[in-house]
Formats: sequence, C-alpha cells, structure tokens
Amino acid sequence: MKLRKDIILPPRLRSRDEGEERHAEWLELLYDLVFVAAISILALNLSSDYSFKGFILSIPLFFIIWWGWVGHTFYLTRFGTDDLFNRFLTMLQMVAVAAIAVNVEDAYSFSGPSFAVSYAFLRIILLYAYYRAGKHLKEAKPLANHYVKGFGLVALIWLISAFVPIPFRFILWAIALIIDILTPLTASKEQFKLPPHSTHLPERFGLFTIILIGEAVVSIVFTINSIGFVFLAEITGIFGLIIAFCIWWSYFDESKGAEAKVIESENEVSKYQLWLYSHFPLLLGVATLAIGIKHVIALDLDEILPSYEAWLICFSLALTFISLNLIHLSSFSLEECKNRVLIIFRMPYYMVIILILLTGFLGEMIPGWAFLGILTFLCVIKVILSLRETPEELVCKL
Repeated sequence: MKLRKDIILPPRLRSRDEGEERHAEWLELLYDLVFVAAISILALNLSSDYSFKGFILSIPLFFIIWWGWVGHTFYLTRFGTDDLFNRFLTMLQMVAVAAIAVNVEDAYSFSGPSFAVSYAFLRIILLYAYYRAGKHLKEAKPLANHYVKGFGLVALIWLISAFVPIPFRFILWAIALIIDILTPLTASKEQFKLPPHSTHLPERFGLFTIILIGEAVVSIVFTINSIGFVFLAEITGIFGLIIAFCIWWSYFDESKGAEAKVIESENEVSKYQLWLYSHFPLLLGVATLAIGIKHVIALDLDEILPSYEAWLICFSLALTFISLNLIHLSSFSLEECKNRVLIIFRMPYYMVIILILLTGFLGEMIPGWAFLGILTFLCVIKVILSLRETPEELVCKL
C-alpha cells in the first residue's frame, strides 16, 4: 500500500498573493463552527444574567474565545498547508476549543483551572505551528520567533494560573491577555514583510461574521418556536430578523468588511489592525443584541422590559454599528478620516447611533414590542442611508 505524497508537507509561505485566488477551505469552516458553538454557550450564560454586570463579566471570556480563533486563522492565511499534519493540529485546536466551551459557564468559579488549562493548550498548539513554520521557512523565522516567545509566555502564565487561587488567578489572566494582545501589535515590521493574504483573510472574517449573524437568527427563530403561535411574538420576531438583515447589509455592503485588504506600506499595518480589532466589539454587540431580542419576544402584549435590559439592548446595537463604522474607516488613513467630505457624509450614521442610544429612555415607558419596533425602524433608516451615492472624493480612496 502506497501512502499519498501529501500526508505531511512543510509549511509554505502563502502571505503573498502571487496571482493565486484563495478561498476558505472546508476544514476552516468546520473550525469556525466549533468557535461559534463556544460563543453560543457563553451567550446562554449571559442570557441568564442579562445585565450590565453580566455583560462586563462576559467580555474577557468572549475575547478569549475570539482571540483563539484569530490566532489560528492568521497562521493559516500565512502558512496554511492542507496536509495530514495541519489537519491533525487543527483537530487538536478544536478539541481545546470544545474544552473551553465546556468550562466557560463557570470559568470565574470552580471550572476556572480547567478553563485556563484548555486555553493554554490552545496557545501551545499555535506556538508549535509557528515554531515549525520558522524552522522550514527562513523568511518567516523573525515573525515566528516573535510569536513563539510571546505565545509561549502566555501559555505558561495560563498554566500557572490554574494552580493559583482567586483573585490572583484573574490577575494572571489579565497579564496573559495583555501579552497576548501586544505580541502581534509589536511585530509590525515582520507583519509587513509577511502580510496576510489579501482576499483569504477578509473572506474568513466575513464568513465568521455571517455565521455569527446566522446563529443569532437561529436563536430568534427557536425562541418564537418555543413560545408557539402568538401573533405578537411573530411580529417581534420579524423585527429581530430585520435587524439581523440590516447588520448583514451594513457589514458587507456599507462597511465593505469582507473586501480585499492589501498592505502596501508599513504605515498601513495600523489600518489593518483597526479593521481586525473592530471585529471583536462587533461580535460582542451582535451576540448581546440577539439575547436581548429573545427576551423581548418572550414578553406579553403590554409587558415592559426592565430598564437595564432596554439600555443593554440599545448599547449592544449602538456598539455593533460603531464597530461597523470603524471597519469602514479602516479603509482610510488617519489624515483622510479628517477629510471634511468624509465627516459630512458619515454624519447621518452617527446621528442614527445617537438615536439608538437615546431610545433607551423609552424602554421603561412603552411595551417591549414597540421598543424593538423603534430600533428596527432606525436600523432600516441606516440601510437607506447606505444607498446614497458615495462622493467622488472618497471613491478613489476606497
């Protein structure tokens, strides 16, 4: 029996386009679904404590899950090779993510040590992948060594934290997260030399975003189904679906979130990082908003939302649109963002965001379905604004 020649292949440099059209692979899509499952479990946890306190406590956990996805996604866009060994490493990462998902619900209490070990395992797999890339690719060695040192220190701190009591465990988590974030931020020169694939990475982020929006839609539909045929719940559910559609429209049409991103100079690395990091508050806003919509659907005809829930819904929707605005602005340089034409053109979007936040005052005055209806109307207004023709001065910069 002869084995296939592509069983184990060395990593190859895929950061430069070289005319190659590249799309997400099937394994990458499966990988995304595992992370979305982990986010869904965390969202259920937030749903049981849908308040600003629960929201704030969930932010680090959301970030850890998202950042774990980002790490492997960037590795694959630069060095991904579809061989048996890469599939094995990806499968191990999926196991680590599953362990994170199992332990995320009580990560701040008794399952904290298991959660810490799971994330450390996820980071160890990634640093080994970079070590292997640096070993086989001379031009990748500076970036790979930088990441191995940074992620290695992060993994070590997470492992140590598993044996440290509360609250010192959380201090170690904070230190590890800071190092985790600074590791890529302090490698701008190396990143410019090995830029991510201009179309593959935006497509990966776009797919992850649309899967997350789809998960929000599914949760809304399941909530309606669990209530049964109630006309008001049906109408409120339609409001929720319209909001989800408006977010999809804003990401892919208005903000151009999944369009090609080319790094032509070292100065443009900061724009790329703005695009990258703006996806986290977008993820957070969409997940939190979906939970709030589910709570509204469950209300009776004249029932009013608790004030804190109404404000959290408005805040999460505003956070979503602010993130989409930042993703759009990542197409411009800092000086271009001060362009008077751009400021005037974007001003109506900012006004919609302000109105969304102000709608929070109505939360304790009107029934939940009417409250959500107003937010839906504002989302539709935002979509209508995106139909305006872009000024010629801005078209050439996009």
